[in-house]
Amino acid sequence: MKTRLRMKCKTCGSWNRIEVEKVLFEPESSEPKVKIFIPMYLPLKVETCKRCKNVIAQPTEMIQIVKDT
Repeated sequence: MKTRLRMKCKTCGSWNRIEVEKVLFEPESSEPKVKIFIPMYLPLKVETCKRCKNVIAQPTEMIQIVKDT
């Protein structure tokens, strides 16, 4: 499923929208009856920041959204 994801550039702090595909990752579980799925995002192409032109995402790296405390 294709979707647009908002990512913040690490160097300049500007927000960018990138095209990604949502993938459900199933890690190994200690209990066989319990199934765990972690949503991950795979960029469709190499994305650069609109402001500083640094590379934000590459198709070889998967993106996981984590809550920042």
